[in-house]
Amino acid sequence: MENLIYILVAGVLGLLLGMLLMQLLHKQSTSTTDVKAVQEKLDSYQLEVETHFSKTADLIDNLTDSYKQVFEHLSDSAENLLTDEQIQHQLSNRKSREVTIKYLKSKDQTEQNPSDPI
Repeated sequence: MENLIYILVAGVLGLLLGMLLMQLLHKQSTSTTDVKAVQEKLDSYQLEVETHFSKTADLIDNLTDSYKQVFEHLSDSAENLLTDEQIQHQLSNRKSREVTIKYLKSKDQTEQNPSDPI
């Protein structure tokens, strides 16, 4: 009879330990799955941020090129359409915006005489 009690106690303890072990393994696999899901989400976010800044840089480059073309157009037009006196008059009226014509005229002179100091 004593042996039967030992066998039953050992069986119950084995069953309880087996259930506990299965519970721990299930939690660990769930944690691993959660970590993988979070890592995938982070990787996706980082790729999205990289793509965003890459496109932003391209758009800024395009914007810079457009501004350059506008400035070159203004410079060419100023030289072709305005006299020096008219340019000076426009500059005096636009002192807060000197970069428009004055900048372009000095840039063109610098390009024509690169050895001359600005």
